Amino acid sequence: MRDWSIRTIYLYLVSFVTLMMIIWGTVQFINVMVAFAYPPPIYSPTPADLKIQAANQNVPIEVVQEQARIEEQRQLQQARYDRARRTAQSLALLLVAVPVYLYHWRKIQHDAQKPPASNEHPA
Repeated sequence: MRDWSIRTIYLYLVSFVTLMMIIWGTVQFINVMVAFAYPPPIYSPTPADLKIQAANQNVPIEVVQEQARIEEQRQLQQARYDRARRTAQSLALLLVAVPVYLYHWRKIQHDAQKPPASNEHPA
């Protein structure tokens, strides 16, 4: 029979929470790797959109095309930043949670192997 002391409950709770952190960090890391392999699309205006925009603003088409190119570069830079940030977050989550989980789970295993304390007092 397991001794359900406050310490044991604490060890199980910390193990559970850190295990959830490991699962969440792993899911995030897999999502980031998918984003590296298959980056999100860049939404840039079509040539027809550029002509309409240039006509509506009374500016040369070249200026509107340059603005569209700058916006596309900004979107690419933002996508790279987001992937790098999400990679760092998922790795930080794993680097913190794994050692904490292993420490507490080993404590649980170690306590489980100890013989239970006897409640009998010598007479």
